[in-house]
Amino acid sequence: MVKRLLLAFCIFIGTAVSAQTRVFLIGDSTTETWKAPTWYPCKGWGAVLQYFFDRDKVVVDNRAVGGTTTKSFYNEHWKNVIADINNGDYLFISFGANDSNPSAKYCTTTEEFINYIGIFCDAAREKGATPVLLSTVNQNSWNSQNQLNSSYGRHPKAMKEAAEKYDTPFFDLYTFGFNLSEEVGREYNTYYRHNNYKPGEYENYPDGKTDNVHLQETGAIDYSRYIVEEIEKSKDERLKPLADATAPRYYVTFETDNDSTITSISRSATFPEGINVTLKSYAIDKNKQCFWKNASGEVISKNNVYVYVMQNHDEHFKAIYNDTSVIQKYSEDFKIYKDRIVFYDNSIHTVSIFTFDGRFVTSVSTKYNYSFNLQKGVYVLTIDGNISTKIMIE
Repeated sequence: MVKRLLLAFCIFIGTAVSAQTRVFLIGDSTTETWKAPTWYPCKGWGAVLQYFFDRDKVVVDNRAVGGTTTKSFYNEHWKNVIADINNGDYLFISFGANDSNPSAKYCTTTEEFINYIGIFCDAAREKGATPVLLSTVNQNSWNSQNQLNSSYGRHPKAMKEAAEKYDTPFFDLYTFGFNLSEEVGREYNTYYRHNNYKPGEYENYPDGKTDNVHLQETGAIDYSRYIVEEIEKSKDERLKPLADATAPRYYVTFETDNDSTITSISRSATFPEGINVTLKSYAIDKNKQCFWKNASGEVISKNNVYVYVMQNHDEHFKAIYNDTSVIQKYSEDFKIYKDRIVFYDNSIHTVSIFTFDGRFVTSVSTKYNYSFNLQKGVYVLTIDGNISTKIMIE
């Protein structure tokens, strides 16, 4: 009896595992996971693709390796990947960023590139898997007229030619990314989608960062969302198992209390449960910071950049620059009295006071204590540029 139960259990487990469709990803750093926490929020699109699928039905196995070309990946990594691929799996192939670089190790001509893509496709099919080709993502490169430059020569187009030659499904990440970059504009593409950060936005980049090749998490999500949307729209029967296994997505919308005060804000879009969503906004006044409210009107952050985990329902967020009606929580490092503020952290802070309608009154840098010495009225107190509270002088 025990043996029969054990056998039944093993059969059940085997069925559950085999019911999962596996999607292997191969490519370079624009697809790579970038696992080290010190790199966050830098991500390849392959790092977030799993969130867009039901994990009980699809498992994404990202084998992309930064710095590789089709030739170097074949020579150094392909053997281990193809050994793990089985019947019913998918192989997503995305190269081109390094193949087109003459100084890169194992760079390829477009003819060599197409030939190596064919090797990957043929080997996957021999194992009973379905190859899918994806062109590389575009760079964040703009000319003096603020027009987006093309990237990577003929290699993005060569991937499409390979898809036609080897009869595979094809997702044109390059054209999608190029068009989206032009649509959202230079600032958004630079600081919201690509791997560029202003000083202080993230703890691991205190001095900021400039990298117009790789993606940050929001950009990676753009590409994975596009891939899944294309899968869902496709009439290609080879993609139906994936189309039937996508995860629900929920709308996240963003607005500000005054559009005239900002240069950019996070783009409203759909997100699957569990994925990180980045709230970000920049003001025309570079020294001005916002705080964020959720749909219930609660203050959830006092920074321009805030990241939260997506829940299983729609969300709405508002960047607040001018609304002083919400009193934010005070830090334990200082206390506000009716006529003064006292600091306890032994650090220098800038205290500024404005009238309730936004006119500047006074500002001072202080380490321990600052007396208001104001005439009767209602004022807005800011500390280090952050709106703190209303103060009333009677």
